[in-house]
Amino acid sequence: MESSSRPAAFWVIAAFLVFTIAFMLVGQTCALFDYEFTVRLGLQESRDLIGEYGVQVNRAFGLSDTLVYLPALVAALVGLVRRRPWALTALAVAAGVSLYWPVCCAGLVTFPRGVPGFQFVVHPAYWVIFALYVLFALWILWYVITRGEKLVSR
Repeated sequence: MESSSRPAAFWVIAAFLVFTIAFMLVGQTCALFDYEFTVRLGLQESRDLIGEYGVQVNRAFGLSDTLVYLPALVAALVGLVRRRPWALTALAVAAGVSLYWPVCCAGLVTFPRGVPGFQFVVHPAYWVIFALYVLFALWILWYVITRGEKLVSR
């Protein structure tokens, strides 16, 4: 595949998809099987900070990310690489979840303040990650709606 035949947006979107696939596999899918491993990596919060219920909420998100978000991300990436028109639908789905995810997480770390067993203090890096995902997701949705055909045309 020639790099000149792809718009710059393709490479930005592909990098976002690859990063997010890796991020979700390690941070979310691994949490289903070994939560403490993901805590040691800094990708999940400890039981001491969020309580046992918080751990199970995180694992529930890990399940949905593994069964819904990851397949959409992979389908979008594969479809874009292969220039399949259905890739735009998969990309829109992935972008929608990419928008939903940080907004929901922002609520999950904001609303439980003061709840017994919830001791988590949100670090500025969380807000940066949330904002970046929101911005990328909005940009991807805008691009798919206004110029999506450029991503799959030959």
